Amino acid sequence: MSNPRYVPREFALYPLEYGRKPLIEWCSEEGLTTRELAQRDAAHLQHGVAYGVTQLYMPRSETRQMTSLAEALEIPYARLQKLLSGHSVMQLEDLGRLRRLIGDSVDPWLLRGRYAALLTEGRAAMDREAARERRERLSRAGVRARPTPKTPPPMR
Repeated sequence: MSNPRYVPREFALYPLEYGRKPLIEWCSEEGLTTRELAQRDAAHLQHGVAYGVTQLYMPRSETRQMTSLAEALEIPYARLQKLLSGHSVMQLEDLGRLRRLIGDSVDPWLLRGRYAALLTEGRAAMDREAARERRERLSRAGVRARPTPKTPPPMR
């Protein structure tokens, strides 16, 4: 697409933060047309997916490299780069491909506002409960669980 309808990252106050930080500032709604407001909202949704893929999914998955992810999604590497950096508009088909690869982990990345906060709090609570149950099982089995370090040990 040589002449895109709009560039999603241009709605971000600081375009270099697009897809890299969980919360970024957006341009003011004041003076935008209805169409531009819809594009701004779409850019916000795409940013959530881009952040989720690059910062949450990729570091923990087998597809740690962008080339591997593009191959798994069956889309050109250059297109994936443009989507995740906000230079190209994400299509529903792209989202569908991500969801088929990653699963429903994509869904929270599309949430905004209080629903996203509620889901995040709920997942954190579930993680804490699972850790507590694990410690109890290990304790009953007579195994002393090591505490999980909060920061990685220093590199030498």
